[in-house]
Amino acid sequence: MERRLKTRLLLLTPLIGFGILVFFLGIGFRIGKHTVHPSALLNDPFPEFSSMTLLDEKRITRDDLIGTFRLVNVWASWCTACIEEHDLLLDLARSETISIIGINYRDNAEDAKTWLYERGNPYEKVVVDEQGDVCIDLGVYGAPETFLVDPKGIIRAKQVGVLTRTVWMEEFQPWLETKGAQN
Repeated sequence: MERRLKTRLLLLTPLIGFGILVFFLGIGFRIGKHTVHPSALLNDPFPEFSSMTLLDEKRITRDDLIGTFRLVNVWASWCTACIEEHDLLLDLARSETISIIGINYRDNAEDAKTWLYERGNPYEKVVVDEQGDVCIDLGVYGAPETFLVDPKGIIRAKQVGVLTRTVWMEEFQPWLETKGAQN
């Protein structure tokens, strides 16, 4: 009987340890803000690039971002998290609050076009970044990521992961309302 109890405890030890680990990891992931990450490029110019656009196959460069506030959104048709933020991007595009440029990251062009056709296109233009070179220069971790670029081409805010309405209101929109007026 005593041996049976020891055997059961021995078998349960890894399970209990795993449960404790999951508990502490869960707490760690919930503490603080983990979606807005500082970027080495904050307050620096958007990197130089030259690429083709997805839908009209015209050349686009960094100079095309200059002149107005732009939301630059990194996305891909294979990105399931990109679906979560898509309605917000469509709402922003409809409201004409800000110009949105998409960067289609390491994607198949036909899949990307189909994705936009089926879900709606919030982008003024979509940069093709098939090899990921533009995103590497931006320090992108993966899709989705979103950058706020001011009229001078300076990166003012960055969101790693899904852009939510809360992040938009708290981190991005204030640049348009107050800080943007000072630039």
